Amino acid sequence: MARRCWLNWPYYKQETTWVPNFLHQNPRRRKKDHHAGAGARERQRRRRERHQQQQNQTVPPGSRHLSTPGRLKITLPTIRIPRIQLIAGAVVGVILVIAVILFLRGLKPPEVANLPHAIWIGTEWTYAVHEPEDVADLVAQWQENDIGTVYAWVSWLQEDGTWRGAENFTAVRAFVQQVKELYPQLDLHGWVSFPVNLGEDGYRLDDEELQQNIADFSGSVVTELGFDGVFLNIEPVWDGDENFLDLLRKVRASVGDTVPVSVAVPPDWSPEDADIPVPPLIVPGTIWQTEYKQSVALLTDQMAVMAYNSGLSEPDDYEIWMAYQVETFAEAIGELGEGTQLLIGIPTYDAEPPGHDPAVENVETALAGYAAGLQQAGEAAQFVRGLAIYAGWTTDDLEWAQFGQWVNRP
Repeated sequence: MARRCWLNWPYYKQETTWVPNFLHQNPRRRKKDHHAGAGARERQRRRRERHQQQQNQTVPPGSRHLSTPGRLKITLPTIRIPRIQLIAGAVVGVILVIAVILFLRGLKPPEVANLPHAIWIGTEWTYAVHEPEDVADLVAQWQENDIGTVYAWVSWLQEDGTWRGAENFTAVRAFVQQVKELYPQLDLHGWVSFPVNLGEDGYRLDDEELQQNIADFSGSVVTELGFDGVFLNIEPVWDGDENFLDLLRKVRASVGDTVPVSVAVPPDWSPEDADIPVPPLIVPGTIWQTEYKQSVALLTDQMAVMAYNSGLSEPDDYEIWMAYQVETFAEAIGELGEGTQLLIGIPTYDAEPPGHDPAVENVETALAGYAAGLQQAGEAAQFVRGLAIYAGWTTDDLEWAQFGQWVNRP
């Protein structure tokens, strides 16, 4: 089962006419030439008349007329159509064309809109072989709950620069094929993780070789494993980290402009001068500035805000804190007027103190805060695509029922 062991990390961009010259040299010559020309034209006229008489003797009268030798004219009766009939015919023709177009459109299957919500799934699905009916049940559950994007676990980059679980990639490919056959409209993203602080040297996001390793692997997730896109889970990433932006550029160059790149981003844990509860164990001001949010948005297609692990101890506080995350990220992306889609993560995972208490952070409180945040965001709420459930392996029947009730609300 894929678990983010660094879950609690907060706690530690366009003719001219040519006249022969001899016509201008001698007036007498021009006159002589004129008379010679007139005689020639007269002889040609008489020759044409004799030829015409001969032709009239050999052509039956009334059948055709020759205006010049060898030129045939056919006289046809003139048919006059009233103008009103012409107009009526044109109108009927247009109507018929429109009718044919509408008919042909009706033969095409209806376009299916991609559903708005997302979910994380782990090795329990990607690293194992499954019966077709089991995968069909899983897909049905997603469709019933308006889930149109799935972040499916692939691997994480280890300290030695190798990718964990490579021996399971055949199973990953088979799972992708099964899902896409059953649910072709789904956006299936391969989940790739990179713990930034690992090993004796700690921080390693500035290593260009590791950045390129991640970028190359992201490309293979699409070309070799068959995913529609790649989901990057890079933690931790602090405000203004240019190395993270460099990594995103390398990934984009690797997968191409048409392949979706989604990314997990941290919430604004402890904003200053904001009238919301602040987790007591997180340093004040632990946020991403608007400019940095926008820089990431311009390099990605989706941003999944991990709006949990708040460290709060009261459900009401978490709802207010969640509403702030929705509002502030929506407004930041709204200023761009385009770009990435926002998904807001909601928790269903087990207790992980001190960051996550399921009695405080759960489906009900997350949904309440999400709804409040959309209202607070106003017009910017249009940039919030939907919700992202973290995670599929810990979502129980009650939580699915709660989420489904909200999805199917009037």
